[in-house]
This record gives sequence, structure tokens and C-alpha cells, in this order.
Amino acid sequence: MNSDLIGYNKLMSKAMINVIIDVLSFIKDSNHIPGEHHLYITFSTKKEDVIIPAKLKEKFPDKMTIVLQHQFQDLEIKENHFSVTLHFDNTPEKITIPYGAITSFFDPAVNFGIDFLAQNEVTTGTKNKNDENKTNIGNRETSMQKKRITPENKRSAEIVSLSEFKK
Repeated sequence: MNSDLIGYNKLMSKAMINVIIDVLSFIKDSNHIPGEHHLYITFSTKKEDVIIPAKLKEKFPDKMTIVLQHQFQDLEIKENHFSVTLHFDNTPEKITIPYGAITSFFDPAVNFGIDFLAQNEVTTGTKNKNDENKTNIGNRETSMQKKRITPENKRSAEIVSLSEFKK
């Protein structure tokens, strides 16, 4: 297998991060999330420059998923990170997430997702140091789509683990 001297994996990661930045910018500019859209953003809590309260870091030492839907404030989009204020146990907390810490992004309203880790699982052949940067994007059937959020089971301002939605 030939070496990727162009760096396609890095280019794809950059493009997918730009999709996330564009979506967050759209939400910030319009001051709300339109229609039934809502975003599940999973990120590594171990990454440098992730800023979350100590109690959340203790509860989620490896990864954490936030949901942006109705109850969030102060969304700020910067070149290398975004920050948002969410409520945890009825207490507003500002969190800062570098784009490089994001492991997945999903909008179940339209079954759109970006998974920065999934490509590692389907890569064939020998692994190289760029495998961790591979991305997978698309409209795919997931168990999350099958478990539609309805008013009866909707949770607001809670941390949701994606493992709840996986088989």
C-alpha cells in the first residue's frame, strides 16, 4: 500500500470540522436551532484545551456528549474551538470544546452524522499514524434514528451518552 503523501485524512478532517463550524455559525446567526434539528456533539474530555467543570470531568473522564436543542446560551464560535453555556443540575456552566476534541456530530432530525472515529473500524490493510484522523460522514441508518425523541421521552439539558442509542 502506498503512503498518502497528500494527506487526504487530514484534509477530510478539516472539511468535516468546517461543516460543524458552519452549522454552529448558522445557529448563532439565527439565534436558535430551526425546526426539529438538534445536535449531539461527543468529544474527548481528555483533549488539551477542553474546559468543563471539575464535577463533569470526574463524571466523564474520557468522553462526553452534549445536546444543543432548546436550552443553551452564549454560543461562541472561534477559529479553534466553540463555547456554549448549558445547564447541568440546574446550574449554568460555560464549556469550551476545541474542534479537534470532537469525536462525533449527529443531527437525528435529518439523520446526518460525522464520525471521526468510525473509519478506524472499517480501515483495511495496515494502520498508519494517520488512521486516528480518518472520518466517516453520511446519512446512515442508526439505532438513534429508530429511537425518535418524542415529547414523552425528550430530555432537556441532560448529558446523553451515545451508548444509550447503540445496540
